[in-house]
Amino acid sequence: MKPNIFQRIIIKIDSSILRIMDEATDKKICGQSLVKYVQSVYRDDAKGVGMTGSQSTHYIVLKRIFSHITLTEQDNFLDIGCGKGRVLAYLIKAHAPCNLNGIEINEIAYNVAQEWTKKYDQATVMLGDAFKLDYNPYTVLFMGRPFLPVTFLQFLEAFEAGLNHPITLIYWVDQQSGFLLNGRPGWKKKYGEKLDYIKGLKISGTPQSYSIWTYDPSLRKK
Repeated sequence: MKPNIFQRIIIKIDSSILRIMDEATDKKICGQSLVKYVQSVYRDDAKGVGMTGSQSTHYIVLKRIFSHITLTEQDNFLDIGCGKGRVLAYLIKAHAPCNLNGIEINEIAYNVAQEWTKKYDQATVMLGDAFKLDYNPYTVLFMGRPFLPVTFLQFLEAFEAGLNHPITLIYWVDQQSGFLLNGRPGWKKKYGEKLDYIKGLKISGTPQSYSIWTYDPSLRKK
């Protein structure tokens, strides 16, 4: 059901409030705003293939998501499709004790992330193809729906084939393709939640969900 006029006004007001809050934090951590959307370099919604654009997740959403995750000094964190680096900025703000990494294929978004992360020794951003990365150095992964469903499934197959130790995956905006992990050998869902309002603010035009998974390659069927 489409929102009525009153609901659209509320969404617009809340969106403006969230933008102001996000930009204030961006400028404090990054020295610049990370709000501007960057279009995908390749996307075909009809076929379900390609990558999504770079749209920064609200800080209040990230705070909610990471309230269910404990990062330690022994962890090595990676944001797959990190865009302009909002997740890394949140974790720096939250004083995460581990190395923080991101990989991004879109050069426009990468340049923004690479520029501001240079002043943080714990943060590293790579320009490259997530399909070609070795994931064995990492223990906790974040994905803000970087791939459309067909590409996500292809990624899972390539990712699983190369991994030799257990990992944790945080999957934000999972409603389009998170079901592909259900019943998949080696994967176990630890937590999931649908978000609509946080602290009285509507975070999106429609509710968004996330899930937290573990993957153990030793449980994968041979």
